[in-house]
Amino acid sequence: MVSRTDVRDRGPGDHAWVAETLSSVWGTGLVVSRGRAHQADELPGLVAERDEKPVGLLTYHIASGELEVVTIHAFEPRSGVGSVLLEAALRRARDEHCRRLWLVTTNDNAAAIAFYESFGLRLVAVHRGAVAASRRIKPEIPRVGPSGIAIEDELEFELDLRE
Repeated sequence: MVSRTDVRDRGPGDHAWVAETLSSVWGTGLVVSRGRAHQADELPGLVAERDEKPVGLLTYHIASGELEVVTIHAFEPRSGVGSVLLEAALRRARDEHCRRLWLVTTNDNAAAIAFYESFGLRLVAVHRGAVAASRRIKPEIPRVGPSGIAIEDELEFELDLRE
């Protein structure tokens, strides 16, 4: 039986853990989406926990009535953690009266694409060649993903909260 997953806001005492987690997953706390650099370890975040142990992290940025999910990571894939984190982000977006929740992933990330679509996010744009611009900001972005697919495009997904 899987324990219940709780989600809480990231707190001041989480800074070192968040920085370490983002560094281990993304190589650094710097994340680039749509040409904008985010220092994700300084952003607001949501921490998923089971039995008081962290099992997931989501960071976000709110601007102009939109909540962008900057990073999302479940330590136990396919365990419901990602869904719980996105549901909490969706509640936050609604609480903040945002008109949309959105995020970007790269063209090579088939598992994430399937997950976002199953959650109900819609693919609203393919930004062809956008990763080349992102590499100018963050040169560490690999040219080829773990699946052997060239990382070239940014795919933008959203939930329109006005519907």
